[in-house]
Amino acid sequence: MWRSVPGRNGGSKIMAMPDPELDLDDVPTKSKPLRTLEEAKWIRKGYVLATLALLTLFLLSGFGFTHIGHGTTSLAAPTILSYLRTLNADLRTTRADYEEIYPEFESSVFTDFNPPAWNATTDGCNPNSAKLKVFMYDLPAQFHYGMLAEDEHLFDKTQTWPRNVTAMPHYPGGLYQQHSPEYWLISDVLTSDMPDRTSPCTAFRVRDWQVADVILVPYFASLSYNKYSRQIGTKRHSLDRNQELQAELLAFLKAQPAWTARREDHVVVIHHPNSMVAMRKEFRRVMFVVADFGRYGSEVANLMKDVVAPYKHVIPSFSEDTNAAASFNSRPTLLFFQGAIVRKEGGVIRQQLYNLLRREPDVVFATGATTSAGIRSATTGMRGSKFCLHLAGDTPSSNRLFDAVASHCVPLIISDEIELPFEDVLDYSQFCIFVNASDALRKGFVTNLLRTFPVEDWARMHARLREVSRHFEWQHPSEAGDAVHMTWEAIARKVPALTLSRHKRQRYARSQLADTPPAPNVAIL
Repeated sequence: MWRSVPGRNGGSKIMAMPDPELDLDDVPTKSKPLRTLEEAKWIRKGYVLATLALLTLFLLSGFGFTHIGHGTTSLAAPTILSYLRTLNADLRTTRADYEEIYPEFESSVFTDFNPPAWNATTDGCNPNSAKLKVFMYDLPAQFHYGMLAEDEHLFDKTQTWPRNVTAMPHYPGGLYQQHSPEYWLISDVLTSDMPDRTSPCTAFRVRDWQVADVILVPYFASLSYNKYSRQIGTKRHSLDRNQELQAELLAFLKAQPAWTARREDHVVVIHHPNSMVAMRKEFRRVMFVVADFGRYGSEVANLMKDVVAPYKHVIPSFSEDTNAAASFNSRPTLLFFQGAIVRKEGGVIRQQLYNLLRREPDVVFATGATTSAGIRSATTGMRGSKFCLHLAGDTPSSNRLFDAVASHCVPLIISDEIELPFEDVLDYSQFCIFVNASDALRKGFVTNLLRTFPVEDWARMHARLREVSRHFEWQHPSEAGDAVHMTWEAIARKVPALTLSRHKRQRYARSQLADTPPAPNVAIL
């Protein structure tokens, strides 16, 4: 019989208690007697006293100190305690345990002491430190790095993966890179189990799909669209290479047991709004990593199952930015926008706002080019502006928002349908201003809002921009808190719901199997 009894610090413990209806004469005589709470408490104190005795021996022998700098020492108690805890896995030692028995014990030794992390390796990337176990298919190179081999000449298309990190081809630059999350996420998982990796990771690659949290499909869908979406031949319905790859990918997956058993747990990065168009409905049950939901039906992509990832900003990060007060005074332009003015669909607001703002003396609203000169011009403009305008275009989002973040230029977002990356953990109102499209089109509304914006509020937003900008950096090797880690963490937050759904589907698996009629016996002549 199990019974809950009061425990230490107001908690409770589950202890085995004798059943009143049980004949005690039938209990084997070799059974261990149950310990009382008082006995258990003294046994734990005995462990603690033994630990303190060993700790004292270490200190007296000189091993309990770690040299720091020139001749100074500090107590290395966490290391010693970790060693003792490894030898006795049942020992639970906390600050309260020591203070109860030895009140004068130096509490500073516990400054960096974290009992739950006794056996976890924190350096580099390993399954103990990662939050997410990821299985990744060994797809042929034509689906990923093989697309880059023509430019880099570093990757042999006959092999599946680059031999090492130095043999990993670079992703194309220019505007191609704005939809490159596929490259950074796949590269991060690919190197996660390499023994020489020293950077931390959120996702770790496992080799058995049945123990994985999610299953990654390593397909450069955005690059495939950008490179291969050209009509081939004269036939109206002939497939281009991009469509062929999508068909080949689907055929590959249909042959995999994981696709049948756990399709919802698959992750496919389709960051470019036109990627995977030919096969989207076939993949509608998987988890997509997208830029936004502007060109998707809700039955194909939605915020319940999918993850929004940031664009890779094209403008360089403004690492030389000064403090907020100096930055405010050094930015003469009130509001800056450079980009295409005439757009389709939701982007019609660009033309309307251009007509309202183009004659304002402290506003720059100009057509921009995607050339190197255009990027340099936008870099200078954003770094010299207090506010940077983000407008809906053909889709609700664009890399212009993330260029503004990288420039520490407070974004003014006018895009009613936008979905933002990591908004379940980031409060964008702390570093962005949001204006409804209907309000923005009222004459004088935008300029009056910005010209009367309190300097201290702008300084606070600028400081927050400098703090959060690292969350939007795509890079390899990845760093803690960058866009790679943030995206994997966003995916990890979807896993409990995926697990719940999978477990519910398995409720009646046995009865459904029993209800299936047996196959008829066929005589073989």
